[in-house]
Amino acid sequence: MKKRTMILVLGCLLATACSQVSINSLYNSYSREDNVEKVKINGLVMALAKPFMGKEARGFKISGIEVLSLDDCSPEVKERFNRQALNFKDKDYELFVNSSEENEKTRIYLKFGKDFIREIVIITIGDEPSLVHLKGKIKPSDIEKLSNGRR
Repeated sequence: MKKRTMILVLGCLLATACSQVSINSLYNSYSREDNVEKVKINGLVMALAKPFMGKEARGFKISGIEVLSLDDCSPEVKERFNRQALNFKDKDYELFVNSSEENEKTRIYLKFGKDFIREIVIITIGDEPSLVHLKGKIKPSDIEKLSNGRR
């Protein structure tokens, strides 16, 4: 009886772990789909582009950007992405903004490290699903300055 109970508990834990979606698995699984538009910019390219960036962006230390756009994908692919994106859970990320409109949901997650934001993930769910993943070293005060300047 104990053996069956232990197997059942382990099975439930495994099912829960497998149902959670990480940002890397989400990006990697959909970057190979037909008609997906993807952009991946590493730190070297970011360093080369720094002199051409606007004044507002120069304070940010962005070391990488990954973008997926599923606008031109089949409805089946979009639906699968939407379902998986709704299940995005990672203990390292904190939900920062959750916005719901008629046909679209947008969620912004932050990953903190010491006094900086290390990663920003923006997931859009709906008719035009997308994923934006920024890596770097961003001061929370810089985000506040940027948002205050746009008001």
